[in-house]
Amino acid sequence: MTGVDVRTGETGLRERVESLVVLATGRAVSVDDLRGCAGSLDAAGVNSIAYINLIEALDRQFHVVVDPERDAEALSTVDGIVALIRSAGAGEDRA
Repeated sequence: MTGVDVRTGETGLRERVESLVVLATGRAVSVDDLRGCAGSLDAAGVNSIAYINLIEALDRQFHVVVDPERDAEALSTVDGIVALIRSAGAGEDRA
């Protein structure tokens, strides 16, 4: 990842990703948990089952195919996921 702050101008997408993480964990992790951990999914308590749910949700919501091995670093933070979505050209004008 670059040093670019993906949050600039990305508030809506970032909030959508945070919501997907919360749903993927069955609400075991909250948006406040994520923000309190600087967006680190591991530090917030996201487990392996939730990661699988999140990967499936990213595919459904943004049509982004995630390779858990190749994209492991990007999947570790909310900012990384936002960057992954943007690099795939997704996330624009999707509800």
